[in-house]
Amino acid sequence: MSQTEHPFTFSAPIPEGPFSHEHIEFTIPSVIDHMHGVLNYLIERTTALGLANASSNLFVALDEAIANAIKHGNKNDPTKQVSIVAELTPSEAIFTITDEGDGFDLKKLPDPTDPDYIMRPCGRGVMLIYHLMDEVRYNTRGNQVIMVKRPE
Repeated sequence: MSQTEHPFTFSAPIPEGPFSHEHIEFTIPSVIDHMHGVLNYLIERTTALGLANASSNLFVALDEAIANAIKHGNKNDPTKQVSIVAELTPSEAIFTITDEGDGFDLKKLPDPTDPDYIMRPCGRGVMLIYHLMDEVRYNTRGNQVIMVKRPE
């Protein structure tokens, strides 16, 4: 089965209990349709661990981060890939999303609340991610985001 037919892999979870831990890795081509299966799987696993419920804003942040990697990082180039790594424990979920793009400078993003930008149809994703997650960090290059969410 090719990567595009089944675009994700994951490691076996450690048995559930007070020290349970799941390490999940996904690698998908930069095609928006491929991210839906990833999001559904992450919803299932974080819900099972009690980190979120199926309607959690956590998934809005994940959707934004993965979509940004596909659209802005990899410029919708299906030959470029997006890596999504999830470290899940009962006490927190850590998500690392990495694209193959050139990255960006977080300090140079326009303020989406500025009156000059308020009516733009896009440009609020990063602000939304910061608002919804407990911790957010970008690497120096700007092509990787690490997001942490603790139980609600």
